[in-house]
Amino acid sequence: MSRFDFDEVFGDDYLHFYDVLLTDERTDQEAELVMRLLHLDKGDRVLDIPCGHGRIARRLARAGCRVVGVDNNPRFLEVAMGHPEPVKYVQADMQEFSANAEFDAVVNWFTSFGYFDDATDRAILAGWRRALKAGGKLIIDHQNPQRLLAVLAAAGGEATILTERGDDLMIDRTTFDVATARSNTERITVRDGQLKRYHFSVRTFALTELREWLLAAGFTSVTAYGNDGEPFTLTSRRMVVVAQA
Repeated sequence: MSRFDFDEVFGDDYLHFYDVLLTDERTDQEAELVMRLLHLDKGDRVLDIPCGHGRIARRLARAGCRVVGVDNNPRFLEVAMGHPEPVKYVQADMQEFSANAEFDAVVNWFTSFGYFDDATDRAILAGWRRALKAGGKLIIDHQNPQRLLAVLAAAGGEATILTERGDDLMIDRTTFDVATARSNTERITVRDGQLKRYHFSVRTFALTELREWLLAAGFTSVTAYGNDGEPFTLTSRRMVVVAQA
């Protein structure tokens, strides 16, 4: 079961504030990294799940991939479909979407895994393995737990991040539950004079743990990189994992 309301967390406020964080330059760099680490070629069939408002999917399609973008948020898909790139968008819950050996690659980007209980998350990995052709690859972009814990420890156990867009504010207060290995964030937004509070919870993974989960799901090898495709280290800003079917 979800630990929070997805529609509340990933709604118009998300699009409003993250628009200033997820710049075209950043997204171009991330899409290039996906292409490079997955060795994608024109004509490759790619599943982007969840695809959000299509920022990665659109660029992969621009590069000549045949992209299917899956997301359960109609508002995000409406934004995605407002762009001209030939992506096939499907509204579906990623817990329920299934495919059988249809894709050369599966993309899961920007900490979009780990929102459910462990059994559900393991089942999602197994479903992505089934969706891949033999030799296909899955890429997961996630938090580097070591760096996250170092930041939280230095901040006394709670880290606060402020994002501003004009007079609007988004404040994230994040703590960590060592018993469940989950980061827990209270998000406060002030937009057009209206204040909202909500929360979300994300599972974190040591590389060794995520590797074990992936191998148990049927993948044959797992390699980890930092956010620029460099070897993964204790201080890498992100943990980008590539698993081969």
